[in-house]
Amino acid sequence: MARPPRLIVCVNERLGSGQRSCVGSGNLDFISRIRQMLSDAALDVPVVERECLGHCEQGPVMRIAPGGRFFTEIDEASLARIVDELRAFGERGDD
Repeated sequence: MARPPRLIVCVNERLGSGQRSCVGSGNLDFISRIRQMLSDAALDVPVVERECLGHCEQGPVMRIAPGGRFFTEIDEASLARIVDELRAFGERGDD
């Protein structure tokens, strides 16, 4: 049986001068925005916050699970693509 998709988002904030992180790159704002976009699209996809996805220098980072792709260097335009991919991912029934 196929597992439903979920969106994993990084909420890591690295302390220290010059260290890039997802939170420092604006991911908290993007999390709020993508939750609203998923709701508007009537997609029942949980948004799961994780401390680190291991790609700090490429933040903000999100990943479709299970087995979906990583999205790095997220910006406002990326969010619509992520919603579209979540829709298609769910329709395929990937596991």
